Amino acid sequence: METDRDRVVASARAVLPLTERRRTELTSRGFTFVADEPHNGALGEGPTPTEYLLMALASCTAQTLRQYVDYKYDNAGDITVEIDYHEPEQEGAERYLKRTITLSEEPDPDDLKVMHDIAERSPVTLLIQFAWSVRTEFVGPR
Repeated sequence: METDRDRVVASARAVLPLTERRRTELTSRGFTFVADEPHNGALGEGPTPTEYLLMALASCTAQTLRQYVDYKYDNAGDITVEIDYHEPEQEGAERYLKRTITLSEEPDPDDLKVMHDIAERSPVTLLIQFAWSVRTEFVGPR
């Protein structure tokens, strides 16, 4: 399989400078962010990498649902998506993400089922559920 010819649909870059231990500078499409890991009781200077992943899932879910409700209704109200990462205390139990979607307007029960199906097929949901392989390559200094 020749991966160099595959279409790149998104990319990101993280730089962890020599002067830092955890604070990472992130860029994507010209936008700049900071990721950090709290330590010694400090909050850090930005969300953790795991929190960025959860934010991506929450945002993608809300945007995907908005496309449906804007098509279906004149005014569908607010869509709030919360994601909690659960790591079990019991050895061998499954880790999971719990997604809670709150709508400010009450939809028809049939529409709620459709919205559930749409949320399950949002792009980041599918990315997480069907986990692509991660192909790692180390290169020399640039």
